[in-house]
Amino acid sequence: MAKRAPRKSAPEIVGDDLGADDPGADAAPSWRKVWPFLLALIVVVVAVVGILLSYLIRPAEERASEPAQVQYAINDFYTARNNLDYAEFRDHTCAADLNASDFPSEAEFTAENQKSLEANGRIVIPEISDVSVSGDRATATVHWQFDKKSDEKQTTNVVVLRENGNWKVCKA
Repeated sequence: MAKRAPRKSAPEIVGDDLGADDPGADAAPSWRKVWPFLLALIVVVVAVVGILLSYLIRPAEERASEPAQVQYAINDFYTARNNLDYAEFRDHTCAADLNASDFPSEAEFTAENQKSLEANGRIVIPEISDVSVSGDRATATVHWQFDKKSDEKQTTNVVVLRENGNWKVCKA
């Protein structure tokens, strides 16, 4: 019969392998090893809180670039017409137009825009291009059509003026 090879003894634990008999096995990690991670976590949390606060405190219109603010003003002007909102229409119209003798009264504005809405539908603006800002004056090209006449695309050059910090649509 063949002889059996002698049994090998269990491997000896050395170095970093911690056995049950190791007195340091239950010790908590040292703060010296953890503090860089805690510091990095604090920096990230402070940065995120700062960004969130800036977004909450400053409205989107103020964070937008000047060309974007001009586009918002034009969009708000035409939205007021679509919604028959005379107060909003006035808010987005420059002072020179408001003081002009031919500026429509609320009744005229409502009647004219209601008639246009019934005949043509709402004004749709798929694009505002060529926005050029020079100080407190801007120009833009508005590409638009009525939703009931979408095949009749139109282009209008619009002047926008900054008055008291707000961009307003103006005839000239």
